[in-house]
Amino acid sequence: MDIHVTDDQIGRYFRRRQLGLRLLSHGARPQTIREWSGLTRDQLVTLRRRWSITAEEGLRGPSPTSHEVFFTSARASNHAALFASLCQIVGAIPSKRGKDIADGLPSLENGERLCEAFELLKEWAPSAKIEFEQAVLLASGVVEEKAMKLNACASCGAPTLIDKMGSGRTTCSYCRRRAPKAASPE
Repeated sequence: MDIHVTDDQIGRYFRRRQLGLRLLSHGARPQTIREWSGLTRDQLVTLRRRWSITAEEGLRGPSPTSHEVFFTSARASNHAALFASLCQIVGAIPSKRGKDIADGLPSLENGERLCEAFELLKEWAPSAKIEFEQAVLLASGVVEEKAMKLNACASCGAPTLIDKMGSGRTTCSYCRRRAPKAASPE
């Protein structure tokens, strides 16, 4: 019997488990962890046991599906635009629309990049109220560009998340607040 295991296979084995742990630490649901890391249900249970992570610590049920949470306030929209920009910077979502949409689908590499962007968001904007499952929704929404789109502010060029189902404003919250003051005569 010839057993041939390459370094690449071993590396992917450990990367899957490492990503599973990162996703667990971010509060991802089991289904999300399995989709992005490639771990099986049994592997995920074993990982939880080995690291003493109880099932009560994680979220259960379906993942969020509404994009409205990103447009509830100027702060929420700014944090969402920051996260989407970080995803583009680290390569978790395509930076150009011409790229294949498959680049944005769950994979080990994109899962690692998504975690990196989420960790950067939490470091740069600790007050951001985006949960990991919402971050996944946001990243996929920006890739699909059906309900939202990441664009540059029409006035200042700052990254802005555009709600395609709502107002469709193309300016950032700072420029919207500043606009009435600029229009009033002095």
